[in-house]
Amino acid sequence: MAPAWKDESGWTLLELLVGMGMSLAIAASSLLLLQTTLHAQKETGSRLAAQDDGSYAMLRMTKDIRTATAATVQDARTLDLIVPQHDPAGGQPIPAHVRYACAGTGVAGSCARYVCGTPFTSNSCGSPSRVVVILKGVANSDNFQGVSMGVAQPTSQSATTPAAWTGTGSPGPGNVGFVSLHLQVLRTEDAGAYGSNRPLDFHDGADLANFTN
Repeated sequence: MAPAWKDESGWTLLELLVGMGMSLAIAASSLLLLQTTLHAQKETGSRLAAQDDGSYAMLRMTKDIRTATAATVQDARTLDLIVPQHDPAGGQPIPAHVRYACAGTGVAGSCARYVCGTPFTSNSCGSPSRVVVILKGVANSDNFQGVSMGVAQPTSQSATTPAAWTGTGSPGPGNVGFVSLHLQVLRTEDAGAYGSNRPLDFHDGADLANFTN
């Protein structure tokens, strides 16, 4: 029998190089799969977060619109409402001037809810008692639009609900009984697998209390 040191069984240099190359290829594929999975999870989480944020903002605004007794769409980014508030003393609901105002676009864009200290008819929101940012990452600037008898009113002029109106008459900026809402919400990880960079789009609207439009 040949001595052990003369045993020629084992790996040749070429086999070692081929084996190392295959091992590196498998490791690289595993890392790529892991990276793709993590990115997909992050993108899905970001989309769900934007979906939740946009849905909450829509629900918050439509709730106020449905209970409001009057509305003025000052412009495409500013909505004033008279919203009855609960009286802690147990009396009649107290009318409050609530303003929704959106500012900026993209990552810096946001919409906030103000409880104003000024009367609804003043067309301004002075000394707000409460300010709550309801949405961040708002990408569009056509957020509010008044609708009169099914006809959308231009946002270049303020559209308002008259003090005495039964929901009938001719369409016009002074006969608004429905407010249309539009929000586009950016995702924090918005590039996506194909680099679409598209925000989520939300459309909704509501009739004011006791009005049919």
